[in-house]
Amino acid sequence: MTADRREFLRLAAPGVVAGLAGCLSGPTDGANGSDGTETAIEAVDTVPLEARSDRTAPGDDAVGRAVLVGDEARERAALARYQAVGNRRAIHEFRSGIDHGHERLLLVESAGPSACHDRLELDSIRAEGGRIRADAVVVDSREAADDGASAACADVITHTASLARLTFTEKPLDSATVRTTDGWGQTAAVHADVDDPLGPDPDSLSGSIRPGEDPDPAEPLECDRTGVERYDGWFEPSDVAWGTLEDNDGARLALRIDDIAYERGETASIRLWNVADEIVNTGNSRKYSIEYYTESGWQDIRVGDADGFRGYTDEAFGHPPGEGFEWSIELTESGIAEATPHDHADVCPALTPGRYRFVYWGAIGGAVAVGFELT
Repeated sequence: MTADRREFLRLAAPGVVAGLAGCLSGPTDGANGSDGTETAIEAVDTVPLEARSDRTAPGDDAVGRAVLVGDEARERAALARYQAVGNRRAIHEFRSGIDHGHERLLLVESAGPSACHDRLELDSIRAEGGRIRADAVVVDSREAADDGASAACADVITHTASLARLTFTEKPLDSATVRTTDGWGQTAAVHADVDDPLGPDPDSLSGSIRPGEDPDPAEPLECDRTGVERYDGWFEPSDVAWGTLEDNDGARLALRIDDIAYERGETASIRLWNVADEIVNTGNSRKYSIEYYTESGWQDIRVGDADGFRGYTDEAFGHPPGEGFEWSIELTESGIAEATPHDHADVCPALTPGRYRFVYWGAIGGAVAVGFELT
């Protein structure tokens, strides 16, 4: 398996609606629904999703991903990431008036090794053996062109998808199997059920939460500069969860860091994921603290002008399942100050070896943290 393909397996991303495609229609072979009644697919409409190369969601060891939608709440969560980027009108028209009592939406995603792998063909959609079955293939537009033209394509992992709307004669089927071929030529059966999780499993996320051993506390931080104040946490220490923030419905947000030990000058990459099955709202990405573990507890390492560093804005961000924020912070005084969203912020005193943590406190109902050692 190539390194590029391994990267796709770790990071599967959807596309954005480009426009309405053709229609595959006509009754298919009958099959038994979940209540024992015989059902068949009466009509199928499809819409292509525009390819993109950004990284938005964790993947698993598969050639692609399928999502089956059978109710309004799941539809809203599953399709939110597409509407947030592009053609809302196209997707609105495509699913307008859908009757989940007789219809299903099937979303299929895969990827390819270049920018020309920009379309996923979804066809042969049928009811068979009590399941929805279909075939999906990632297409290289250079090979599909009728004029024989050869385009120059960037070598970048490109994610693409298609969405199908299926109308049934009886109760819709709640399971699907899609024979999917990605842009590397790998083929596998991808399965989906209407009650599959939409958000990633926190245990499957790449990265770490914190070092395993308890740290030794350092001397309390003291800054010898005048006219500055230490950043004060906008959260209760008791509300901080390590790695995953939960509520009564289960895991909501997960935070991961790419390593648990750094040398001065290295860059830490930190990522926040929505791991729920619905849209999760947070504040903006500026609402974080970088803290040092001392005998006085966790203290933010940053200081700033008392009149200028408290200006946090209150925008709300809705994260679809599998999406969130990402931070890259160089672990130097200047790098941390530059990443801080306020003028005249600084690190005081200078960075010293010890245990640090990054706390995102823009979440609703608590804060979530990751920890690391600096040497």
